[in-house]
Amino acid sequence: MTAVLDYPQLKAALSKELPGIKIQADGSFLLVSPEDMHKVCERLTSLPSIQMDYLTNLTAADYPEYIEIIFHLNSITHNTSATVKTRLTDKKNPKMASVVDIWRGAELQEREIYDLFGVFFENHIGLKRIFLWEGFEGYPLRKDFVNGH
Repeated sequence: MTAVLDYPQLKAALSKELPGIKIQADGSFLLVSPEDMHKVCERLTSLPSIQMDYLTNLTAADYPEYIEIIFHLNSITHNTSATVKTRLTDKKNPKMASVVDIWRGAELQEREIYDLFGVFFENHIGLKRIFLWEGFEGYPLRKDFVNGH
């Protein structure tokens, strides 16, 4: 069975490595500011005591005030898991840095979030729609989506 990392300890380790980052530890996840997310993800993979080397899932959820991006991570080396989230408050232009350079498996998952939620992943290697056709208007998993019927 995979052990879940202790989030206050994880926050302390990351804050020590990355002074000045905006990060909160909840009982069940870490909440990181969008501008710090890429740096935190890099550290989560590179710190020998953490080594989150596998992105299990990358998804999104639309809330009234923000779009939440949720990372489910695992360390194969340490048999541990962690959930890390960020919140994009600019719903008219939601964007954050791509993590494809950290976890190659994020490529299609970021495209899915782009296609269905409208989140732009900066520096993605080929960000385009994956399910819907180019020219499709709107993002169907957003709460404000109106399909015209």
